[in-house]
Amino acid sequence: MKISIITINYNNVEGLKKTVESVVNQSSKVFEYIVIDGGSADGSAEYLLAHNENLNYWVSEPDKGIYNAMNKGILQARGDYFLFLNSGDILVDDKEIINKIVLTLNHQAVYYAPIYLKKNNLTESKIEYPENLDERFLFTNTICQQAVIYHKSLFVDNVFDEKLKYISDWKMHFSLFKSKTKFIHFNIPFAIYDLNGLTSKGATKYNSHKERLKVQFLEFPFYFFKYYGKNWRVQLKLLKILFKIN
Repeated sequence: MKISIITINYNNVEGLKKTVESVVNQSSKVFEYIVIDGGSADGSAEYLLAHNENLNYWVSEPDKGIYNAMNKGILQARGDYFLFLNSGDILVDDKEIINKIVLTLNHQAVYYAPIYLKKNNLTESKIEYPENLDERFLFTNTICQQAVIYHKSLFVDNVFDEKLKYISDWKMHFSLFKSKTKFIHFNIPFAIYDLNGLTSKGATKYNSHKERLKVQFLEFPFYFFKYYGKNWRVQLKLLKILFKIN
């Protein structure tokens, strides 16, 4: 069994270095490592070229955004399971962590685990998720992408929606749950999420929230009214988003 670890990067060479180092320092090589760089101009491509021997595949070329880059990585992946670890994010300080993960994987499912958060090189907290996810949780909450491992079969008929800028992973998770895909919890935190990254910034979090409300209403209206039908604050936010009222 092999895991495909996929890293996407754009103009974040220092974060990229931390991510690559955390992956290639694993004692076992039961994984392949793929890096998709969006044509960075900060030395990222030169760094990848210098570490070519540690990478199974890498490319540096313009892309159409985060989810386009992730889909590119999926097309190159040959593993049984996929793990997305973006530049700046790292594996926990355990050279056996990938081996430990592999021992838990045996279903065509979405696996998810607790995840640590770090900002400015200081571990801040740990996010724990329910052992049994339900429809309400997955519709109204987000599982951090770096806390998830996907079986390859889930991408035979699915890709990340490239029309979305922030919440395509949320849409993927909810859509998979609706289609009766198993979500399996395992209590082995394996990743540390970089809070200095793009999707953690204040403006980005606000825009992400706006995008998710819009997608929830337009693409999953039944569930929107099921869970927000009596929440006038959410509906007022939605109206402002739809009619572009500040």
